[in-house]
Amino acid sequence: MLKIIFTLALLTPIISNAQTLQVMSYNIHHGATREEKLSIREIGEFILKSQVDIVGVQEVDSVCNRSGKQDQMEVLAQITKMHPLFARHFAYDGGAYGLGILSKFPLEEVRNDRILSVRPNGDTSTLAFLSAKVQLASGRTVRFATAHLALDHPTRMTQISQILKYLEGEYPVVLTGDFNTLPDSPEIELLKTRFQLTQSEDDLTFPEKDPTKKIDYIFIDQDFPQKTFKKQVYLGNHLSDHLPIQSEIRFH
Repeated sequence: MLKIIFTLALLTPIISNAQTLQVMSYNIHHGATREEKLSIREIGEFILKSQVDIVGVQEVDSVCNRSGKQDQMEVLAQITKMHPLFARHFAYDGGAYGLGILSKFPLEEVRNDRILSVRPNGDTSTLAFLSAKVQLASGRTVRFATAHLALDHPTRMTQISQILKYLEGEYPVVLTGDFNTLPDSPEIELLKTRFQLTQSEDDLTFPEKDPTKKIDYIFIDQDFPQKTFKKQVYLGNHLSDHLPIQSEIRFH
């Protein structure tokens, strides 16, 4: 049975309005459960029912053999009726593997910036860092971004430095992703020089069954005007190997 953790307004219905932004971050494990059962359509139905406005999606397949040659962002877009974006990390298994964004609002000034990736043999390459400008129903403009960081500390520190540089600009930023590091790590401390967490440090997200660590995050600019948060972690959601997380950002 799907359980939801709430703070601030326990069991209060989520209602989007002109002054509220519902944000989700979801590592979908190439649209498959931990047991490799394909679940992309169920993931789409879950996102639809969650009533989110915008989603940062990690571990996305685009027409890969292992996931049935489906364009996963298009499948999610068809189910949710949201605008999709896909950015390729690299070619994989007859298709591509990367990041995505789903948004109820049109996505403008799309950027696929590149961050460092270090392969096991020491060779370097790059991964996608996807962002877009979003104008909300209230008229407020933000830049929404999503990332999936490396497994090793030195590479993550470099990646975060690159991300902070890429996100310099005139718009407030909402940053989502699988950062592969714990809340008390130097990586998160570096991010907190610019951003604040919208969720508690003890909101565990991985693995999806009996989670033991928090590695998935939703951040917001420290100087974001007039914000309050309600956050959720969807315990019992076994459609991926990560738990989806959701934050409500309110503007007054």
